[in-house]
Amino acid sequence: MDHSTGPAPLNNRTDMPKISTKRRQVKKKQNPKRKEVFHGVNSFADRLSKYRQLRDGELVQLVKAGEAEPFDELVRRHSVKIHDLCYKILRNYDDARDMAQETFIKAYRKINKFGGRSQFSTWLYRIAVNNCLNFIKKRRPTEEIYDEMMSGGKDDPVERYKNKKTREMIYEAVAKLPTVQRAVFTLRTLEDMSYQEVSEILKKPISTVKVNHHLAVKNLRNHLRTKV
Repeated sequence: MDHSTGPAPLNNRTDMPKISTKRRQVKKKQNPKRKEVFHGVNSFADRLSKYRQLRDGELVQLVKAGEAEPFDELVRRHSVKIHDLCYKILRNYDDARDMAQETFIKAYRKINKFGGRSQFSTWLYRIAVNNCLNFIKKRRPTEEIYDEMMSGGKDDPVERYKNKKTREMIYEAVAKLPTVQRAVFTLRTLEDMSYQEVSEILKKPISTVKVNHHLAVKNLRNHLRTKV
């Protein structure tokens, strides 16, 4: 028997299927929509980050030119202070939140009227204060102003405000002040602004601001005397 015509040894055959010894790598399919969402979030954050190096005035100019995103940066910078200011005037979180939102809506709509003669924050404070004062006028009538002369002493409400035990008492008294006095006292004492800054925000002469602050302090003192 001629073995030369038989089948070739297994290790010499070329017609055998080749079996790969490499492990099959399973490639996970990515959801294209999910990828688009993350890409959109990242690109939006990247776009906003470039505005953080700009000054308020520069951002305002971009908004005036038709860009909306720079205004988001202005909101980010000033939203906390505007909300705090509204709360100090209104003493109600829900009302303060609404008035703060209304402040930024009005600021965006009237951005072209901002001439840059004052700081953007001053202009924004003015809108917030006016919103709060108008809200108060609609909610309750203005109270009468006391005529008694202010006297010095330990009942000074500015000093009492620094005392944590009487802080809430001060806030309650401030809430009962006539609207202009409340705004002046809030900006001058609680926000620690100068008379000049308060004058610019309220668009009132410095002399008028000083008179209203004087009356506010006197009224607060009279109120506090009834509480101690």
